[in-house]
Amino acid sequence: MVIWPVTSLRVAAKAQEKLYAAIKKDGGTHNCVEQMLTRKDLYATIDYDGFEALDSTIVKTIVPEAIPQRA
Repeated sequence: MVIWPVTSLRVAAKAQEKLYAAIKKDGGTHNCVEQMLTRKDLYATIDYDGFEALDSTIVKTIVPEAIPQRA
């Protein structure tokens, strides 16, 4: 990835072009499922668990409380 960053971007752009053509033609992504990574495979590829563990050592996630709406 470090050596060929633009090449990987161009490959991804071609895949996106095919995706959007399929959405236009078919009205959705249902005919593209075979070309997608599953969530499990994607998370394994990018080591999602590793990033999540690293994040927990850097910052704590805080869910903000709802802001009262003005009348």
